[in-house]
Amino acid sequence: MWIFRGFAFLVLLFALVYFFVTNSGQSVDLNVFGKTFLGISIYWVVVASFLLGFATSFVFAALREFRFHRDIARLKREAAARDQEIADLRTLPLRQELTPGGDDDGE
Repeated sequence: MWIFRGFAFLVLLFALVYFFVTNSGQSVDLNVFGKTFLGISIYWVVVASFLLGFATSFVFAALREFRFHRDIARLKREAAARDQEIADLRTLPLRQELTPGGDDDGE
């Protein structure tokens, strides 16, 4: 699996380098939240887009991890409470429900 990931990383890296080399003279004009940026190199647009996407993915992944850890802690507490209840039930003294004569009407 790590070989496939390494190969995929290299392919993406070469594609990115090829993109940068072929578009080295390109510049774009951006309008972001009403503010206009003129003549920005396409390098910076790609890098900023990558960083923004990475940061967004990181925040969502971190929130999901925190939720998983919270759920795991809750499930561990519930399991410990159930284990304690089972241990308590095992140590309860047994009650004699039947009379020695075999009557079970309780008289």
